[in-house]
Amino acid sequence: METMQPALKNGRNVWDPINMPIGEFQGRLRSVREKMKARDIDMLLAYGHAFNEYGNPCYLSNYVIRLPRGVLVAIPREGEEALFFEGAARGLPSAKMITWIEDVRPCPDISRACTKYLKEKGIEKGTIGFAGLKRLMPHDQLKYLKDTLIQTRIIEADDLMQDLRRIKSNKEMDQIRRASWIVKNTLQFISETSFSSMNERVVEAMLFKEARLDGAEDIRVLFGKPHKTPWSLRPSEDATFEPGRGVIILLAVAYERYWSEGIRTYIAGENVFTLPDLEGTEGIYRQLTECMKPGESIAHCCREAMSKLPKEGRDLLEEYGMGQGIGLSMKEGPLLGRNATGDFEEGVCFTLRLGVGEETVGSAMIGNTFYVTNAGIESLTI
Repeated sequence: METMQPALKNGRNVWDPINMPIGEFQGRLRSVREKMKARDIDMLLAYGHAFNEYGNPCYLSNYVIRLPRGVLVAIPREGEEALFFEGAARGLPSAKMITWIEDVRPCPDISRACTKYLKEKGIEKGTIGFAGLKRLMPHDQLKYLKDTLIQTRIIEADDLMQDLRRIKSNKEMDQIRRASWIVKNTLQFISETSFSSMNERVVEAMLFKEARLDGAEDIRVLFGKPHKTPWSLRPSEDATFEPGRGVIILLAVAYERYWSEGIRTYIAGENVFTLPDLEGTEGIYRQLTECMKPGESIAHCCREAMSKLPKEGRDLLEEYGMGQGIGLSMKEGPLLGRNATGDFEEGVCFTLRLGVGEETVGSAMIGNTFYVTNAGIESLTI
């Protein structure tokens, strides 16, 4: 689910070596280098940007930048790793507090700093893998990098990183469970709280406060008013929730880099939100999860799910999607849909959404975060 990202990352920003020990990163590094060796890659460049697309460099370093700028991690097949971030040298002390990588280099332009580094390492004539650069790096920087490395063999390596990130380790799942606990607690807070105002921005601010008190690093909220025609999930506005009307709230929370997501439908009152009786909708949702087991085809399960929905529900899912993998990004592989490829794999964490028409609220949506175990799927936000 796409949401607006902040202009400045102002939440909790740490590296907790108890929750995410250095051995976790060293294990990832070994896995990356094994894949590099198999593809004859001398240097892997993993690029990320801002607060939605930081996954590749963060997976290797734990580092995210607090401004909407670029970050790159350079991994040689042998030797010391390096991290480049767009920013001034005064940011170096704080940068080193949130990463295990020793060689951290602030720079105004990552492409030029990276080119210099590659020449230092004598790899300007080797084979370099690009992970995220083609998709995320600013065009002028990418062009400079390619023009400078004309003697270098460049191969696309997005799939290398995505394959590793898709299957979550035990430590990663611990982080996602912590984020899921905050999602569950905050969604429960909505139905148990008397709000001073039913203004959208006031409600959003209270949700932010509740999630921050639980340790959230980043929070995203979208509201939907299904009695409106047309309607969509959108950021908050200076508008009120009308008493007696249905409200759909999407909440996504990150804890120490890792995301979880939940969607609930409420009925607005004078100063409260109540949960309507959606037993029929929840029953359909439970049926959707029964097929989702290790080894089952994603496409088959999604087609079965879509066939059980009325037209309005199918239309909602066509617009918003049934879900996708979640972890260091709110949108990872695998993508859930009728044309999806592959099977549900043990170790995959994903979101699942359902939208249906409801007489009491117009339209209702339910969404949760799940984890695929060897015994089936585990709900993290219900």
